[in-house]
Amino acid sequence: MSILLDALGNIGFITLVLLLVSLGIALFYEMINGFHDTANAVAMIIYTNSMEAKYSVGMSGIMNFLGVITGGIGVAYAIVHLLPLDIMVASNQNTTLVMIYSLLISAVVWNFGTWYFGLPVSSSHSLIGALIGVSTTFGLMHGFDFSHSVNLKALYGVLTALAVSPIAGFGFAYILMKVTSKFVTNPKFYKSPQDEVKRKRPNFWMRMGIIGTGAGVSFAHGSNDGQKGIGLIMIVLIGILPTYYALNMESRQYKIKETHDSAANLARFYTENDKELTKMVNDKHLISALKVKNTIAECNVNQVYNTTSLIATKLDGIQSYSELSPQDRWSVHTAILCSDNFFAQVEKVMDKDKSDYVSDQRKKMISATEYVPYWVIIAVALALSIGTMIGYKRIVQTIGEKIGTQPINYMQGTVAQAMAMVTILLANFAHAPVSTTHIVSSAVAGSMVAQPEGSVQKSTIKVIVLSWIFTLPVTALLGAGIYTLLNFLVG
Repeated sequence: MSILLDALGNIGFITLVLLLVSLGIALFYEMINGFHDTANAVAMIIYTNSMEAKYSVGMSGIMNFLGVITGGIGVAYAIVHLLPLDIMVASNQNTTLVMIYSLLISAVVWNFGTWYFGLPVSSSHSLIGALIGVSTTFGLMHGFDFSHSVNLKALYGVLTALAVSPIAGFGFAYILMKVTSKFVTNPKFYKSPQDEVKRKRPNFWMRMGIIGTGAGVSFAHGSNDGQKGIGLIMIVLIGILPTYYALNMESRQYKIKETHDSAANLARFYTENDKELTKMVNDKHLISALKVKNTIAECNVNQVYNTTSLIATKLDGIQSYSELSPQDRWSVHTAILCSDNFFAQVEKVMDKDKSDYVSDQRKKMISATEYVPYWVIIAVALALSIGTMIGYKRIVQTIGEKIGTQPINYMQGTVAQAMAMVTILLANFAHAPVSTTHIVSSAVAGSMVAQPEGSVQKSTIKVIVLSWIFTLPVTALLGAGIYTLLNFLVG
């Protein structure tokens, strides 16, 4: 927090306003994320009368908060790395600001609109669609082809996770429901709220199962979706306050030395494998991170040794990044990103021993730029938790009654929530941003289909699938349009 306070005391009024508005929009996006996805997390609890709504959303808010602060930052930087590398090494603040505001506005508009109409739409899709649209438009305006406008490797990984995770949620829930039906035969567990005449809520054990798995979904949601807001805020901070957030200014001396040593080791690795690497460069197996014709920033594939050595030279003997000039902080930031991009390619084409060595050194080097201040995590956790506690009513009924042809029963609700929780936590472990909305909806559908007379309402599934399909292109077009407009206005 001291870094932020120092920055706020040394920036101009206009920059301060831009920063505060950007942070406000990013946190509002995370609140809307809570509107959307926590409705899925508490839907079963509220629908089955296992706990009163006010207590359900309160519990969900707490579990979301805990999920965010313990979830790590892997997913956050999966989002950040969707941006083309030149934006992350650019020093043109106007360019960065236009991109940031285009991302924030397009994601918020779509998220808020779909929440208002009660559609269980993915916040992840809206953010990633906006990133694609803005990045592609930026690339076209600066002479890039599509492959250099978007980080295709990161995009492929993210889209794969978004596509596979609902299928996994459906499959896991279907299998567990089939197994459970064979071994758990108590008819009380398979009742729905509409079946109850005297009893207004499930029996004790079913209540505990529904509440426990619902709490687990909320925790898993916070651990994954909270990181998307964290990623957005880091893009804002690096773009608007590069002097203060290009490097982790709170790093202790041993962490700085670790980055220094890893850069020196990678430079030495390049020298020792010069012939092999040079041949790969000449054969186009290793390519420049950026097109040379771009004038904003450049990572020259023929200067990797010098770029990596620069990191070690600048960090030699210093005890704090504050000892570096603002220009040197940014040059080290750029050098780390360019070097990491190159050696990430090397890691894929070398033998296992060399690949493992390069991977280990990269992780140590990139820690200087891949970090998150703790106040950012707390702010996002609070925003998501607050969003959790409002706006949930519009989506609860969709989950409880409109996916299956029959209202969901207690066992189906428990199974669906348990498998949604497992799927999201596995995705978090793999640093993959996924959609809680689609995973929960798919898990509910899987538990429904697994029953002997179970099936799904085609109309509801059609709406969910169409929203899944159209969110990406719509938000991409929205992001592209807003970026074009803002770019014109800023000039």
